[in-house]
Amino acid sequence: MLRINQNMTGYRIPAYVEEILTENYCKNFVRMSIVRDSGNYSFSYKPAGLSRLDASAMNLYDKLLLIRNLISLSENTSDHLIEAESYLLEPELVYAKEGKVDIDSLRLLYYPDVKKLDFRYKIVLFADRILDKNNREEREMAERIRSAAEPGDINRLRMFLDKSILRLENNMN
Repeated sequence: MLRINQNMTGYRIPAYVEEILTENYCKNFVRMSIVRDSGNYSFSYKPAGLSRLDASAMNLYDKLLLIRNLISLSENTSDHLIEAESYLLEPELVYAKEGKVDIDSLRLLYYPDVKKLDFRYKIVLFADRILDKNNREEREMAERIRSAAEPGDINRLRMFLDKSILRLENNMN
């Protein structure tokens, strides 16, 4: 069985977060175990049945759906007392069942964000990383996402994404 291992030092994860993650109470994260040894952590992830998402192979519709579902996923993790500011949100940390981007298929590798960046900033950086700068439509979409997120209201960004996804759906039919 494939395992992914990571180590970290100089950060303390609250005990309740360790329990939520290791007991898999929050299904939005890849199953993991944590070994703590005097300030040093070893994370071992078990992504059975999951594979890393390859955003470069996705069309714009799937990329926007992914971003939209990551916002919902962050709300779910918050409901489980793990705020989106407490973990990294990077394309290489997103896994899914069968490459699907629906909320039930998506899982994140939990890795602490020691800088505790605001989630809006993280989602804009995430969009910048997965949207193709060589594609005019995707480059413009990245700018629109940044503009929608700037005022500080995640709901405004969510509404923008919902409208953009719906527009793309209508164009596909």
